[in-house]
Formats: sequence, C-alpha cells, structure tokens
Amino acid sequence: MEWREEFAAYVGPKAEAYRVVFERFAPDGEPRFAFSWNWPAFFCGVWWYLYRKMYLWAAVDFALSVLLGWTFFVPLLWAAARALTGNYLYFLQADRKVREFRMGATAPAELGRLAREGGVHRWVAWAAVAGILLLAVLSSLFFGLLWKMIPMIQSHWPPPPGIPI
Repeated sequence: MEWREEFAAYVGPKAEAYRVVFERFAPDGEPRFAFSWNWPAFFCGVWWYLYRKMYLWAAVDFALSVLLGWTFFVPLLWAAARALTGNYLYFLQADRKVREFRMGATAPAELGRLAREGGVHRWVAWAAVAGILLLAVLSSLFFGLLWKMIPMIQSHWPPPPGIPI
C-alpha cells in the first residue's frame, strides 16, 4: 500500500491539496518544517483545529488566544503564526497516525479505520456558526443591559436621529 493512499484516507476532503503540501515537508522521508500558508487556519483558528481533529492544538490555540489578550495586533500575529505552522502540525499528526496504522494494519481494507480516525468533523462548521450567532446575541443583550444600567455611557453616544432625548 502506498503512502499516498494512506494519507488520502486519513486527510479525507482536500486530500490532493494537502498531498502537495505534505510532500514538501518530507522530501527525503524525514519530516522537516517548510513554510506554507493555510487560510482556514488563519481565519478560523480553534475551529479549524477541531474540524481537522487536532484536539490538543485546539486547546493550545484557545489557551494562548485567551492568555495573549484581545488587542488588535496580537491576534493578527497569532493568526499568522497559526497559518504558517498549521499545515506542518497537521502533517505531523497525519504522519504519526499513518505510522501507527501501518504497525497494526493487516489488510488494505482497513483504510476505512484510518479514514474514521482522520478526516474531518462536519459538525464543527455548524457549531462555529451557532457559536458566533450566540456570541452576537449575548453581546447585544449585554450591551443593552449595560446601556440601561449606566447612564453615563448614554452621554457618549448621541441618540439616533428622530428619537427625542
């Protein structure tokens, strides 16, 4: 069984695109970091790690995002770092899983097991949308409560046109 088949089974959707990137990480058979860019990792962060079943990296990303704060530039730098290293981290995980599979596989028909261990979580996209909507609703509720509770804030924003003071 060729490694391309095993990696394709593990990666699932977009296997061909990842194969091209993965070949750059191990041109001579030994894993070695090479720069690459992953737009989903840049924009989606924790959600991308969860989608690709990289649970440890999702936890690390979330913890560092909280610890590094929510200023403007730090999240951009963190997103860039995530985009530069995301493909390599995914390659390392896929490589480890394929090696474990080779040690225990007895027949090529077991590729289904490797595909179930890898692949993607399709529910993550829906959870991300639901989470963003929930955050938007909670934020607007919080701001509405804050607006009513603290009269000083009201003096900083003029009322909308047509509403008497």
